[in-house]
Amino acid sequence: MIALIWAEDQNGLIGKQGQLPWHLPADMRRFKTLTTGHHVVMGRKTFMGFKRPLPRRTNWVLSQQSDLVLPSDVHRLSNVAEIQTLAAVHPNEPIFVIGGAVVFEAVLPVADYLYRTRINASFEGDTWMPAVDYTQWQLVHQQIGTVDEKNQYPYEFDDFRRR
Repeated sequence: MIALIWAEDQNGLIGKQGQLPWHLPADMRRFKTLTTGHHVVMGRKTFMGFKRPLPRRTNWVLSQQSDLVLPSDVHRLSNVAEIQTLAAVHPNEPIFVIGGAVVFEAVLPVADYLYRTRINASFEGDTWMPAVDYTQWQLVHQQIGTVDEKNQYPYEFDDFRRR
C-alpha cells in the first residue's frame, strides 16, 4: 500500500524554503504516529531538510542521481516503479511518501491512500501540493482538530482511499 501524507494550507501550500511554514504540533504528532515503524519515501531535497534520517522508520530517498551520497541507514530508489516494488515486497505494510511536491506528483497516480492535514489558514511559501482529482478518492475518515494554545490554527485530518 502506497500512501501520501502531507499538510497543506487552504491554498494548497506545503512548504517554504524546504520547511513547513507553520507550527502545528497535532499534525506532527499524527505524522509520527502514522509513519513510525514503517517505510518513508522522500525526495532528495526533503531529506536534506532533515537534520538526520527520521528515527524508527526505514528511510528511502527517491533520486535519479546515481552518485548521491546518503548515510548508510538510508536507501535510494531511482524511480516510481521501485516504490511499487517495495510496496509489493511489503504487501501488508504502508509505504508513506512524505514529500516534496515533485515526488508527490510522480507517485500520486499509483497511490492507494492519502493522509492530508488541511490547515484552514493562509501562509506565505514557495511550494504547493500538486493538484489532486478528489473524484478519484473516497473520504473514509475525517477528524476536526482542536484549536488551543499549541495548535493555533483551525485544521482537520482527512483520510482518503482510492475509489
